Amino acid sequence: MTAPSDLDAAFVAKLAEMRQRKLTGRSLGAVQGLSEREARGNLWLAHRWPEKYGERCVHIRGRWVCRRCSVLYPIGVVVATLFAAGVELWPRSWDMTAIWVLCIPGTVAYCGEAVGLFTYRARWQSLAMAITAVGFGRGLGYEFLERWSGQFWWPVTVFGGLWFAATVIGSLRTRAGR
Repeated sequence: MTAPSDLDAAFVAKLAEMRQRKLTGRSLGAVQGLSEREARGNLWLAHRWPEKYGERCVHIRGRWVCRRCSVLYPIGVVVATLFAAGVELWPRSWDMTAIWVLCIPGTVAYCGEAVGLFTYRARWQSLAMAITAVGFGRGLGYEFLERWSGQFWWPVTVFGGLWFAATVIGSLRTRAGR
């Protein structure tokens, strides 16, 4: 028998990599009992496929939930509810500045990671989202009190647009790098 050529060795290595990826995806799906259809349905909570759950999500009551969202929304809703109930964390005259400034850490963390400036770190993302959640919550409190509030919708539009653009740029960079 002759020694395999470089092409054969590359093929065998690629086949082993594909098998490993398939096994990893299956094992995560099997642990969660998720079919592909269920994994697609879980995208609205996890925002990713099962192979990334362990790295980017937390397990809450039998469901995988995006780590960023699991910090942003509970803190934001508590801050908004307190504000709507009349609890002041700071003077209202500071609101627009505070809302905008507090949303910067989460935006830098998300956008920097999405475009590849730095790697994902769960602690950093959670801390940045906790800070951002306070600003988001204060703006959301205005939305609770007055529909279509500029204190909520202007920052959401600007920062949401930045997050969307970073996601698109990161996706294009990833595809181009393959």
